[in-house]
Amino acid sequence: MNLKILFQRNLHFGKKLIQLHHYNAILFFLLSMTGLLLFSSAFRSTFPSIRVLMKDLHIWIGVIICIPLLVYIPEMKKHVKTLSKKKNNRVNLRFILSILILLIISGFLLTFHRVTPPIVSSWALLIHDVATWIGLPYVIYHSMTRSKWFKKLEKRINKVEIKEEPMLIEDGNPIYKRRTFLRSLSGSIIVSMFLPVIARWFQPNFVSYSEKSSGLNRNQFSPIPSPNAKSVPPIGGGRKGEFRYYTITEIPKLNDENWSFTIDGLVEKKSTYKWNQFVHLERDVQVSDFHCVTGWSVYSVTWEGIPLRTLLKQAGIKKEAKYVKFYSADGVYTSTLSLDHAMIDDVMVAVLIDGEQITEKNGGPVRLIVPKMYAYKSVKWLNRIELIDYEHIGYWEKRGYSQDAWVN
Repeated sequence: MNLKILFQRNLHFGKKLIQLHHYNAILFFLLSMTGLLLFSSAFRSTFPSIRVLMKDLHIWIGVIICIPLLVYIPEMKKHVKTLSKKKNNRVNLRFILSILILLIISGFLLTFHRVTPPIVSSWALLIHDVATWIGLPYVIYHSMTRSKWFKKLEKRINKVEIKEEPMLIEDGNPIYKRRTFLRSLSGSIIVSMFLPVIARWFQPNFVSYSEKSSGLNRNQFSPIPSPNAKSVPPIGGGRKGEFRYYTITEIPKLNDENWSFTIDGLVEKKSTYKWNQFVHLERDVQVSDFHCVTGWSVYSVTWEGIPLRTLLKQAGIKKEAKYVKFYSADGVYTSTLSLDHAMIDDVMVAVLIDGEQITEKNGGPVRLIVPKMYAYKSVKWLNRIELIDYEHIGYWEKRGYSQDAWVN
């Protein structure tokens, strides 16, 4: 890349296109890096305090990347004419523009997900992911094979090929030049680098399976909760979609010996349950949708558990209580609901999902479910509920998430 051309003015048409190409390449690189960091669980858990800042940076780079595209559009017709005899270049141009447009439109919908229906956000996230995992490896390959050092390497190989003896061209003896081999090898290396990450993304989005039967639940609890008749088969018909699992800490290792559930604070009667007591509490069944603030949703989930309002009424709410604070067994994560919001009918302390135990990855053995709010309010590995007289600022709210977590 010629950095000098980035700052030159009054360029002729060809150099102007090169300048736009360089600007676009730099912005796409920054967009990719911030996007990969946001996707990374390691980044989320190691640097949680800057995740929201990184998200905002990713959005602003996405806005800025529109500028070279808008400048290019008036010149596009003239550029395409110069490629009339270069089929591969035309295909490459259409492909890159399609990827950029898909990323921009889906990114716009994800940025304003609060004013769009959840189903729109879910599709936008899927399209954004597909465009990323197809476009990013291709752009890396495109950039590498058109770099100066790669072209110099090809020229050296081409000189060696010219010195070789002529070969007979036959159907069983296809020409496979060293230059072609070099490009194929480069593409294969790039694909192999991205395969593990793409596979990790592909499985929860396109492979439907039972978490229980796949052995993902390592938390060992006995006795196992007996599902309500409405849970098996699930009255919701079985969840539609798959969960994406995020955590800011290591998943806590829980079992029926070290697990307990406490309700305390501004209550008349403090209660602490061990697993063999908690599992025998009377449970209700409800069907609701589950929405993550990052854009994905799981629909028609059948949850079985104890309505939060039931637990609070049994504990006896003191008149000074204004808020309900929730603690995770990871020892770090907390969240809060106002007392009025905590008493909403479908806020549940869930024990089963679609008739099965909630897996450790999904917050089991017990998690909070607040269907009308985004999932950062639905605390995983729930082990304590405290009634308080002040508004506690939760884990993600301290780091930039909105206090207003209502789903549109």
